[in-house]
Parts: sequence; structure tokens; C-alpha cells
Amino acid sequence: MKIGILSMQRVPNYGSFFQSLALKKILEDRGHEVRFVDIYENPHIKNEKYKKNLSRLKKIKKIDKYLFRRIKDSQKNKQLDEMFRDSQRKCLKLEEGFMDSDGCDAVVVGSDEIFNCSSKSKWGITGQRFGNIPGVNFVVSYAASCGYTDGSDLADVEKNIITTALKKMTRISVRDKNTANFVKQMIGEAPVEHLDPVLIYDLENLIILRNADENLPKEPYMVVYAYHDRINSKEEIQAIKRFARNHHLRTIAIGGSLPWCDEFVVLSPFRVLEYFRNAECVITDTFHGTIFSVKARKPFAVIVRDSNANKLNDLLERIGIMNHKVSDLSMLDSILLQQDDLEECYAIIEGEKKRSYEYLESVGL
Repeated sequence: MKIGILSMQRVPNYGSFFQSLALKKILEDRGHEVRFVDIYENPHIKNEKYKKNLSRLKKIKKIDKYLFRRIKDSQKNKQLDEMFRDSQRKCLKLEEGFMDSDGCDAVVVGSDEIFNCSSKSKWGITGQRFGNIPGVNFVVSYAASCGYTDGSDLADVEKNIITTALKKMTRISVRDKNTANFVKQMIGEAPVEHLDPVLIYDLENLIILRNADENLPKEPYMVVYAYHDRINSKEEIQAIKRFARNHHLRTIAIGGSLPWCDEFVVLSPFRVLEYFRNAECVITDTFHGTIFSVKARKPFAVIVRDSNANKLNDLLERIGIMNHKVSDLSMLDSILLQQDDLEECYAIIEGEKKRSYEYLESVGL
């Protein structure tokens, strides 16, 4: 069967890349031919305004003691974007032009925040992201998320678009309780819930290790995995740097520049997984940074933000790792010094992996 995946595959971050790749590999391993489907831009959104706002976000916002590092890292951010485009082309087989659903026998919507209605984007709210795929009648979702959307601020016309599209799906799978509640609010039926594909696919099989320690830092280090400049409060920075100093660790930022870290590195996706595996510990405030930490089986601490509390708290609870959540920065040392406590977590993941494959089987994939 020729299957299209409608996801966030062109978003330039490691989480979006790996959730796209993992779902692609899962379906290919089941004997399907897989390609990605791009999201149509909403013609009612002024693209020039969107591009202007986006470019503004990329400008250096602060003049402080890290100014030189900010200037230096701004060049690395550009390299990071270029690296993602190259990896997307090589590993995901993304084409330069728009990739549509022509010729697809089925489309899988997900994973990532494909249902998000709250974040500003060039896509807006159209039926395609919720399952209304032109020319394709067999549409299901897998582990889709709406992020922090709750539906309360949607206009009636937007709710109608979403409801009509969701009802066209054969089956709906989501990855967190907030999204499950959102779908139930839209169509009156609760969807099934599954783990993100990065958790249920063995990404380690895809890592080609030429030399295990090739180009890896020689001195002990901690990974600080966050989006550009998001770990920026004085209290968080001081707590992390204090831990690193007390344990003689170099701080390495991955995913986005953090000028207060010792270094910001631009890595290919598979090198990121190697950096996680060789780190002494990890600090992250992202959903997939948490997943990478679990996969690497390293001590890690998770800072939860208001913007990702729904999906991140759900993940921590769902796989039994709430004790890795930083509720108070004074807890950082005790969290990062925990002994390996992931046996129960891995048992949960194995059970959820079985459920995921049973779901795919049940929907004919």
C-alpha cells in the first residue's frame, strides 16, 4: 500500500525530524511504500506578515554580557537550518517542491502537534490537518497532538471545519489527554491514545557508528537541550551552571543556542543521539528532549513550561517518570543524581509498543 504521512516533517528541529522518520520506518517495516504529504498554506493568512514576524523572531533580541556569543551563535543557527534541510532531503526523502497526496491509498495524520490550533503559523485552521485529505478516503491518525489547544477560543466556523474533517477519519489516535479531550469536544467520541513514534521505534538501529567516540567531547559534559534562548531565567541558569561546576561538567547546548552554555553545537540528527548517549546527564524543557533522554538512559531533569505543560506532564505521567520533573530548582541535584530508575518506564513502553502495532493492524496498516 502507498501511504502518505501528513506531519510536521519540514519543521527544523530534532523532535519533528525523528517523529517523522520513526513513523515512516514503522510503516515501511510493515511492508508499505511511504511518502510525506505537505500541509497546504491557508490562503486567508497573509504570508508576508507571517514571514516578517518569523524573521523578527530570528533577530538578536538582547544586548548583554553574552552579546558576542549571541552573534557567533546566530551563524550556527543558520547552519542548523541548513543541516535540517539536508537531513530532511536525505533521510525523509522530502522534495524541494510541494508534496501532495496524489497516488496515496491512505494517509496517516501525525504525529507531533499537527492538530495545534493555538500557535501562529502559515497553515491556519483548514480541514486537511484534521483528516480532510483531497482525493483520499482512507485516513487515520497516529499519536497526533493539539499542543495546548483547548478549543474554547475557536470560532464556530473553525470548529465546524475541524469537526467535519475529524469525522472523515477512519480512526483517530492521539498522544496525550489534552488532545483526547479536544477531539471528544469536537466530535463527541474519545480517540485512542498512543505513545509518540520516537518512543516505540528502535532508533538505535538507524545509528551508524563509525567510531563510538569519534568527534565527541573528551571531557565530561552535560547536554542542555532546549529551543533557542528558552532557558533564560537567571534562576534556571544559575542552578544548571552550579550543578555543572560542582560536578566538573562542560555544558553543551543542543537544539538551539543558549549563550550562557560553554558551547552550542550543530549536529546531524544521529550525532545528537550519540551526544545524549555519551553525556553524563541531560537538562531539557522539551517533549522530545525528554524522549531522547529516556532512550539514552542517562540521568535527566525536565523543566516544564506553561506552553508545553499539557503534553509534557502527560508524557512524564504516562511512562512513569514524574520524579524527573523539576518542580523546584533546589531539587535539581537530587534529580540528576538519581540512580537508574527506568526499568518500570521501559516496561510501560514495551506494553505501549505492542498496543501501537495492534492499532496499526486493526486499521489495516
